[in-house]
Amino acid sequence: MSIEIRLVKAAGDADAALRLAREALLLRALGKLPGLEGQVPRVIEQGTDARGHAYLVLSAFPGSGETRAFTGEHARFLAALGKARFRAADFEYSGKCQWIQRAIPEGDSLLHEAYYDCEKALLYWTGPYVLSQGDFAPWNIRTFGSQLFVMDWGNAQADASPLDDVLHYLMIQRRMRTVALLRKAMSRAREFALAAYPEWSWRPVVIGALTLVYLLGVILHRGLNRADPVVGAYWKLLEKRSIWMKEN
Repeated sequence: MSIEIRLVKAAGDADAALRLAREALLLRALGKLPGLEGQVPRVIEQGTDARGHAYLVLSAFPGSGETRAFTGEHARFLAALGKARFRAADFEYSGKCQWIQRAIPEGDSLLHEAYYDCEKALLYWTGPYVLSQGDFAPWNIRTFGSQLFVMDWGNAQADASPLDDVLHYLMIQRRMRTVALLRKAMSRAREFALAAYPEWSWRPVVIGALTLVYLLGVILHRGLNRADPVVGAYWKLLEKRSIWMKEN
């Protein structure tokens, strides 16, 4: 007899309660979609405890542990996820662009300049914007057979770049600091985009700009603290963007 593993998530404040509610709503919708069945947590229970704190009980899966490689199954999962909430748009009208605009502090010239480089490079490009898991990383993924089980959807973001999850998986586990490693991640992300969204243009300038969008998004989400090893590494890549964007 198999034993069901459960994960309990509790909210300590109103903002956390809202995030839990959004996560529950999203997981209920994703669990019904073709290509994602059994690969995302199932909402078992949702409610408020005796102290008035919101909670969420989710199914979990032990799987066979983490894998560091970005496999064909990872690509298939993200392609299916991309179809869940898909919208074609110009960059300036995407949710990702508008979130970055709101999040950049007024006085930070480097971040504003980097954002302008994104905007300029994507000015005449229309492309897909999709649902991003938000922390697509080995520690949030288990394998069973040929399928994945993807946990922790609290940072999911709609209207995101289709490269965000691929780049995050490839880069976050190594906290990539060098241009050479970044180029390898960009090349793999382009392969994914060509296979998952073949009807769109994936010229090098587009890949470079969307990589910059990813770096900006992570830095802003993590709070601009350059003592944070991920932010510190990504910040250095921002400073070197004239090299890797041009040579890409």
